[in-house]
Amino acid sequence: MHARTFVLAALVASCATLGACSSDSVLGLRLDSGTGTGSDTLNNARIRLANATATRLDLAANGVIFAGNAALDFGQSSSCTPTNAQRPDLTVREAGTLRALPGLATTYQSGVNYTVIAYPGSLGTTLFATIADVFAPIAGQSALRVFNGSLTGTSYDVYVTDIGAPLATAAPQFSNVRGGTFSNFGNASSDTARQVRITATGSKVVLFDAGATALIAGQSVTLVIASPLVGATPLRVFTVSSC
Repeated sequence: MHARTFVLAALVASCATLGACSSDSVLGLRLDSGTGTGSDTLNNARIRLANATATRLDLAANGVIFAGNAALDFGQSSSCTPTNAQRPDLTVREAGTLRALPGLATTYQSGVNYTVIAYPGSLGTTLFATIADVFAPIAGQSALRVFNGSLTGTSYDVYVTDIGAPLATAAPQFSNVRGGTFSNFGNASSDTARQVRITATGSKVVLFDAGATALIAGQSVTLVIASPLVGATPLRVFTVSSC
């Protein structure tokens, strides 16, 4: 399984749950080759599942859970898993059970990669947000977008700035990202470290500060924002690399 946590091993463990923790980190990790049903052909789509829920999940292809797709915890993502685009055989289960969760897409576009994010709905349900990864960053840059996995009614701005740049005069790169929705991809500089900060929409009060963040040229990354743990206030944030 592949963790795409925003706070990496270089940080002390306590920073993993502190929304204001500042650090040096890498936004986006290496891409992985796919496993699953069949080889990658124009009849297939490739799926990467990321888990933004509190429930461990398995991703099964034709009933088989391949390496990297078992017991995905919060902030972890699957391998890139091919499936027939018109007759997908994928199921997401509560880990260790045969209980399939409803809501996965029933068709995909052939030859296209997809990011699928499981996130919590109301009354303990699990929802799935599916988006095609068809954006290519310009040469020498990376691609970044945001998914808000918080409950309906939340909305965030995301700033990507020079290190230490004041937010008072800065404009957010991603504005008003509402609960259960993706922003568009945007090109992001990968030649110098950037500072990624999250605020409530229209506010300059920082809810999460990723500190000095290195983006990888040529890679497309989704920044996932999740609600705080029950009884806590800091946002939880992790990243998912596109296939």
